Amino acid sequence: MDKNYYAITFVAEDRPGIVADVTKILYENGFNIEDSSSTLLRGMFAMILIVSKKEALDIKEVEDIFSQLNYMKISVKKVNRNYHPLKGDSYSISVYGADKAGIVYKVTDYLAKKSINIIDLQTKVAGKEDKPIYIMIMEIIAPEGLDKNWINDLKSLSKEVGVDISVKYIETYEF
Repeated sequence: MDKNYYAITFVAEDRPGIVADVTKILYENGFNIEDSSSTLLRGMFAMILIVSKKEALDIKEVEDIFSQLNYMKISVKKVNRNYHPLKGDSYSISVYGADKAGIVYKVTDYLAKKSINIIDLQTKVAGKEDKPIYIMIMEIIAPEGLDKNWINDLKSLSKEVGVDISVKYIETYEF
């Protein structure tokens, strides 16, 4: 059975019922949710969904289906259905330190240069207002065959950036 895939993003000021509003419209219009992620960032709710539908629609038709949700920004992109999961070793990387510009850039630039793919990234500032602590948590996939020295090099980068970086291997199971 052939399916048509769409990536749809939703951004709105947070309030109860956003997910219910979106998923009701998806359900009523014959879409299936294939994958999803959502978060609340400083009062703004953001969600991205990969959805499928048997019938092909153009982007404008999909956008029009959500026109009644005028309290949010919606973006639609057609997705290539030939997705192949990434192969490699999964790790969790935690970064903690004083809040300052450049932490995300320097760490992610290092990972990009090693062809390490970030599949999830969360950041926040915690602690007291006069002593904020920057926290970044990532889930990554290191390519198969990558020399494990990248972990020590990343920990060396922590001194340059002035943060603590820890790396933990995530054991995965295939069924």
